[in-house]
Amino acid sequence: MPLRAILDGKDFISIYQDDNQWNLLKSKIQSNDSVLQLSCCKQKGFLRISKNGLKHFVHARSKEVCNWEPESQEHLKAKIDIIESCDEHGWTAIPEYSESNWRADVLAIKGDVRIAFEVQWSRQTLEETKFRQERYKKSNVRGCWFFRIAPKELRVFDEDYLIADNTIPAFRIFKQDDEHIFAQLNQQQLPLKFLVGKLLNRKLKICNKTKAQSPQNVEIIFFKTNCWKCDKTQYLWTVERNLISKCNEKMTTMSMMWNNKDFDKNAAVYEAVRKFTASKDGEGIKIGELKFRHSKTTNQSYLSHGCYYCDALFGDFFVSEEKLHNYYDTTNIRHNAIVNIDDYSESDSHWCYSEIGDFCEK
Repeated sequence: MPLRAILDGKDFISIYQDDNQWNLLKSKIQSNDSVLQLSCCKQKGFLRISKNGLKHFVHARSKEVCNWEPESQEHLKAKIDIIESCDEHGWTAIPEYSESNWRADVLAIKGDVRIAFEVQWSRQTLEETKFRQERYKKSNVRGCWFFRIAPKELRVFDEDYLIADNTIPAFRIFKQDDEHIFAQLNQQQLPLKFLVGKLLNRKLKICNKTKAQSPQNVEIIFFKTNCWKCDKTQYLWTVERNLISKCNEKMTTMSMMWNNKDFDKNAAVYEAVRKFTASKDGEGIKIGELKFRHSKTTNQSYLSHGCYYCDALFGDFFVSEEKLHNYYDTTNIRHNAIVNIDDYSESDSHWCYSEIGDFCEK
């Protein structure tokens, strides 16, 4: 169902025509005063309204072949959402736009910037996607893809969203029960029309790191352990692993060994640990100093936990096993603290969303 046609050298987009304009077009064609041509092949066409009330154009019978493929209602709805979003945000939207050796579902234009939006409701290989994306690039057009079923190479393992990659900007889309088209943005589901608007207004950006919001609440878990050297009982700590990123996504802190990048060793977290153990509520919790110690096992010095009594190094491998064993034990002491963690981030390419341009990366 093409949405664009040409009449008397002028483009007409079906969804922009009200009933009076639509009837006027129909009268011109029926009186043979004008010939309607479809933009895809310049062949003769005519007007039609679907059972759902969608105004569109169709091919007249002809011996000439057009490579236009039928589109599902969902595909058309997605195209309309993109067109309407472009229109609302000050961009010119041209559906089924052709140039040289490519055709875009919707071409958005503003000044010198051109973006080709592609809705791929049927399957398409990564090779075909790369091929078509390269054609856009050669024409100085940016390409953005919306896949119902994305090539497996673009999917994040065991997740609903797609890899964030500047070479092929892509999002997964799907139909809700109410017939609306939604897009998956990281862990969020947003109306496609809304997401397109954010793309056009540069409220979305691919960042290679996820940065934690600061300050924010963290839960510190204290658990008992015995020193391998002097056998005295004391405490270690770990931190609940889920944080909130600057773009309001859940981020899971990674456990790092033999360096100072483990979130449990973060300076702000350690300060919160020391402050709690010095308080009345934390009285009796003995913890060794977090400092650089030399390890014979790794033959290097690293920021490490140690014994409160004899200062023996607690190796990170041993400590990580202890943390894992005690992480879900609800009988351990748990303390919530507000900490400033401006310096904490994780390597993670993602679509970063900010209304004020405060992204995870500048």
